[in-house]
Amino acid sequence: MVKILDGQNDRQNDTAPPSLDHLGWRLWLASQVWKKQFLEGMLASGHHWYAEARSSIIPYLDREGTRQGVLVQRMGLSKQAVQQLVDDLEREGIVERRPDPTDRRGKIVAFTAKGLKAQSDANDVKRRVEARYKAKLGKADFDTLDSLLRRISQE
Repeated sequence: MVKILDGQNDRQNDTAPPSLDHLGWRLWLASQVWKKQFLEGMLASGHHWYAEARSSIIPYLDREGTRQGVLVQRMGLSKQAVQQLVDDLEREGIVERRPDPTDRRGKIVAFTAKGLKAQSDANDVKRRVEARYKAKLGKADFDTLDSLLRRISQE
């Protein structure tokens, strides 16, 4: 039985469905474990900003740089929110804004040398996390998991 507060009365609801154990939940849990291990590695490498919201821009930023407007589209956030994240990373020296050669009004957000070093460190951390998974699962099961996840993500 699930207890529901309706703002006026405290009452019991016998019709609430049970929580469903499902693949999405297990994928989410596994992603949280991966994220925790990755974050621990990045913090140990001295990249404290990876533990903050501003790091959420990194997966959307191409290595050669990305127009700020494209980041807005990719992230599904407001211009103001993306602006703040970029500002924060720029203050940290991780990214810089460059003029867009194809549009005088546009800006390209690109990694600085410090940002590229962080991405290199991130690759090292990712390899270490994967090595742990490979050791835990064995090469064959790891390769099967990798193959299946690639298939699932190709929608």
